[in-house]
Amino acid sequence: MFGRICIADLKKLIRSKTYMIWTFAFPLVLGTLFYFAFSTIYSSQKSETIPVVIEVTDGAINEYKTLEAFSNLDKDKISEDFEEYYTEKATAEAMGETFNKEEPLSEEVVDNIEAVKNYEDMKDFNLDLFPYEYLKCDRSQVDNISAADLPFIKVIEDLKYDEGTKMVKQVQVSSHEEAENLLSDGDIAGIITVDSMTDIHLLVNGNGVKHSILSTIISEYKLEVGKAIDTINNDNSNLEKSDEIMDESTESIDFIEAKKMAGENKDPFVSYFYNLIAMVAIMGAMASLSLIVNSQANQSDTGIRIDCSPTVKLIHELAQLTAVVILQTVIILFTLTYLIYILKINFGGDISYIYLTTFLASLVGDTLGFMIAHFGKLSGDKKEAILMVIMLGGGFLSGLMYGDMKMIVEQKAPWFNRINPSAVITDAFYSLNVFGVGPRYYRAIMYILITSGIMLLIGCLLSRRSSYKSL
Repeated sequence: MFGRICIADLKKLIRSKTYMIWTFAFPLVLGTLFYFAFSTIYSSQKSETIPVVIEVTDGAINEYKTLEAFSNLDKDKISEDFEEYYTEKATAEAMGETFNKEEPLSEEVVDNIEAVKNYEDMKDFNLDLFPYEYLKCDRSQVDNISAADLPFIKVIEDLKYDEGTKMVKQVQVSSHEEAENLLSDGDIAGIITVDSMTDIHLLVNGNGVKHSILSTIISEYKLEVGKAIDTINNDNSNLEKSDEIMDESTESIDFIEAKKMAGENKDPFVSYFYNLIAMVAIMGAMASLSLIVNSQANQSDTGIRIDCSPTVKLIHELAQLTAVVILQTVIILFTLTYLIYILKINFGGDISYIYLTTFLASLVGDTLGFMIAHFGKLSGDKKEAILMVIMLGGGFLSGLMYGDMKMIVEQKAPWFNRINPSAVITDAFYSLNVFGVGPRYYRAIMYILITSGIMLLIGCLLSRRSSYKSL
């Protein structure tokens, strides 16, 4: 019975011209229009040098001074001096002689150094208590560290495009107000503030290729620094060579050489295609909503007959949902294939994960319609109106009509991006492209699965609570 219902509704959907036009034909046309509108913009600008102002705080400089100091701390020399001190002291006491020699280091300094167990402890260390006399290098090597010595600044200075053009150019200013004026006038692409090794902020005015490149550079840098810090924290002995670990990690950043699993496409306009796939996924809600509403006794004569039949209502509805999932999966994967292999759109990341993400995205739309279809005694028209608000409003707020909108929402109300189905889907594609298969991507996939599961559960619970007598 389950299979017969599923096949019957699958045929019904395929014969529906309205459904097939809006979920199949329309996205292909819109994707083609996006291609002609955006395909040449990025390629025409991606080799231009990007002017920026970089503001480095004293905290960031002091953090790197501390890192350099601990990397050059001669702990073996400290141990040798203390061993010699206690040997001489014991000898003097044994011979009844007065011993006036001071300890190599005060107890407070020793305790503070021994308390440093990881990178966070080292970062917060007060350099006024540091034993500079036990440095392996000259103290001036630590004291003279400036903004130009920070790994992030070195990365910025070394980055180049394929043809050798310098990627980012620092513009020198005398004040933050001057930098803001340059930004508002369009003379610079952004203001980068470096508060620490991992705390880096980008201020831009608008959206475009240059802004996307800067954002990706910062994201990739923070990712590599995070890996370096994890390496340092995993083994206490790594504290002694933390500067080498940090330098090696950041030196490995190559913005231009695309990774196999991450960061393959820096084109900001690819987000429109992410939103297009999200739109197709959410459109699946139209089918599941239509089928479920039509099978409800208070909505149609067909629903009355179904409700009077011996078939368990929830089983019948799940069979209908299965039909939607099957057809919607075929449609959305065909759309993705058209974008990737016909229009040559580079989604970024590993192709198998792109297809997996797309399949999971379709479940969000299917279960969304399933849930809304069970919203009480509302008429079918009102339920469709709710769905349209979610579909169009969610698409707009995730960046389908205006690319910067998702970032604006993230700054003002980040919680909304966690419950907006379209934003949840686009974030998965973005995470895969920029960060690759890692914690952020898995978190995005978990959001998709949890969102789909919750909507399916709500739909099932509401379905079980309703009956013909209560309608």
